[in-house]
Amino acid sequence: MGKYRLKILLIGDAAVGKTTLIKRFVKDVFHKEYKMTVGCDLFMKNLYLNNGEDLITLSIWDIAGQERFQFVRKAFYKGALGALVVFDLTRYTTFSPNILKWIKDLWSFTGKIPLVLLGNKVDLEIMRSIREKDAKSFADQVPCPYIETSAKEGDGVDEAFNELAKLAFEYWQKTNT
Repeated sequence: MGKYRLKILLIGDAAVGKTTLIKRFVKDVFHKEYKMTVGCDLFMKNLYLNNGEDLITLSIWDIAGQERFQFVRKAFYKGALGALVVFDLTRYTTFSPNILKWIKDLWSFTGKIPLVLLGNKVDLEIMRSIREKDAKSFADQVPCPYIETSAKEGDGVDEAFNELAKLAFEYWQKTNT
């Protein structure tokens, strides 16, 4: 059995639910109140890949989304092997044009590391402003997987992190052989 540590990022605008997604994945909890991330927060979670043959420790970096942190966040990108790029399904500007800005910014420092695009807050269907087909079309152009999540309900959260872990591990294997 192999043991590996992979650094992954969560990036996207402020208040799209990056921290709540991480807390749902790592601790299986949901906190309704918003607490702004200052700079970066770090979380860890172990999981198994390849039918339990590889133990992966995910080092999950929660990158602040506020504009005022744009110059420091680049330092946090170093060494990342993948990213969840998160937008809020109820706030259109977090998707367009901002998602493309996040991806370009990230890739300008990391190269084309694997991404998974996440449309968060799918539980707020009545307030939805981004159609699933539009988000999927964008993801196809990147190209990257697209998953809709709800940190509140837990929908799609494990799937998103597991998909990125798999892609990041494959990327690491390709770049380190």
